[in-house]
Parts: sequence; C-alpha cells; structure tokens
Amino acid sequence: MYTLKPFKHYWNSLGQRYCTIRYFRSRKMVQLIWKDTATREGIKDVAIGLRKVIRKYPCRSILNDVQEFHQGPADYLMWSDWDMEGLVEEGISYIAYVLPPEEALLEPIEASNQTPEVRFFWHMMDALEWLSKQNLT
Repeated sequence: MYTLKPFKHYWNSLGQRYCTIRYFRSRKMVQLIWKDTATREGIKDVAIGLRKVIRKYPCRSILNDVQEFHQGPADYLMWSDWDMEGLVEEGISYIAYVLPPEEALLEPIEASNQTPEVRFFWHMMDALEWLSKQNLT
C-alpha cells in the first residue's frame, strides 16, 4: 500500500531537484518550491502531484515559490496545466506566487467559481502574511 508523505521531490534529467511539494498541516497549506529548470512535462507532473496532495490532506491555500525557477512566467503560469476550476472544487481558495525580484508583479486575480484568489509577491514573508490573513477568515 502506498502512503503519501507530506512532501514530494521532483528531479530533472540532470539529477537536479526542480520542485518540492510540502504540506503544512497547521496552516492547511501546500508549498511548491521551484528551482532551476523543468520541462513542460515535468511541470505537468508537479500539477498531478499537487492534486494528489490536496485530495489527501485538507488544504485551503497554495504558496507557489518560483524565485529560483529559471523559466519565464508564461512557463509556470499555464492555467490549463493547473486546472484552476479543479483546485477550487478541491477546496483551494487562495494562491500566492512568490516571484523573482526582477519579474514584474502581475495583477491580482479575484476569486470566482472557476479560480481561487491569486496574488503575486516578491517576498516570501509578504505572501505568507497574506495567506495567513486569508486562512483566518
């Protein structure tokens, strides 16, 4: 029997870890930490892994840290890969992206029946503070 751990690492063809998914029980939050590079197929693998985690554990928010991910915003913001409506159905209400400081901050995305509320930050602590405030209400 397979037991899902509260974290999972993903490795690229060079043997480098490109993503870690971590679940924080006390915050009911999933954190994705991206590093280096990943193929589009690798990004899809993470999206599938994310769905497994949020189905297994109660979760209201996602902290998506792409500060050290060396691909452009279009590569990791492919909404079709993440199935935003499916995330809402699984109970995800908030997503915070932590972008590299050289990236422009995108406009927030308001919550709807098809997408969680999404905000973009340059600093991890700002993203965590925003998520903490959302999860208290």
